[in-house]
Amino acid sequence: MVIISVKPFSIFKLAGICCAALLLAVSARAQRVDPKDSKNVERGTQMIKQTVQARGGERFLSFNSIMSSGIYTQFAQGMSQNPTQFIDWIIYPDKERTEFGKGKKKNRRIQVNVGKTGWVYDGDAEMLKDQTEKQIEEHLEGLDFDIDRLLRVAAKGAGVEVGYAGREETRPGERADVVAIKLKSDQTAYILIDPQTHLPISLSYEKTEDGQLVKQEVRFNQYVDYDGVKFPNIVDFFRDSVQTGRLNVQAIKLNPQTSDELFAKPANVKAVK
Repeated sequence: MVIISVKPFSIFKLAGICCAALLLAVSARAQRVDPKDSKNVERGTQMIKQTVQARGGERFLSFNSIMSSGIYTQFAQGMSQNPTQFIDWIIYPDKERTEFGKGKKKNRRIQVNVGKTGWVYDGDAEMLKDQTEKQIEEHLEGLDFDIDRLLRVAAKGAGVEVGYAGREETRPGERADVVAIKLKSDQTAYILIDPQTHLPISLSYEKTEDGQLVKQEVRFNQYVDYDGVKFPNIVDFFRDSVQTGRLNVQAIKLNPQTSDELFAKPANVKAVK
């Protein structure tokens, strides 16, 4: 029998090795660079142009309104809840109407925003009222981080700073390019872009909620051509890596005919259409 002598192994040395391994693993998953460097600014700008082209080019940049419909599923503690139908109208720059439900008044929920104003209708409670300041603020923030608006603003260089921010692992052996877009509010959105298709994989940003910093993330899957523009058929929402919702898009129409009446607040509950 051969007896092998084993020397005492320092727990501090082991900890050092573990830390080094962890740092290597983190750096392998995310390789970040300074997006403010002039070369990265140029590279990031070029990537936005490629993404816009992949989405539909001038057709993507020029549509003025959009109507989408499908199924929305809310998640609670990461678990899916009952799905509901939705239909959404947007008229740029600042009008949006979203309806949830099957079309009957008692089953419908409606949220309408026009600029810095808005109203909501709850069919179950038979209630019609103005939105609170917090609801309007949340809607306006959502506009800032809407992927379509963000790409259009970045492509036109309208008051935002764009820069290449490195690469990030999306799954073992696959990495995405990261483009940072700094908004007028000084908040920064990070878009992960597929280096093959040039289509967005995800969008993430941080915000303060109840005094705590949380990470919001939106993931995009299954791009389909609608009216000459590619849109994701599946959109997943996450808060601190826990899923909060999913959109399953079933139809999209660009530049649909709409009227101002669609966004005007009804006189009372009976007048809701």
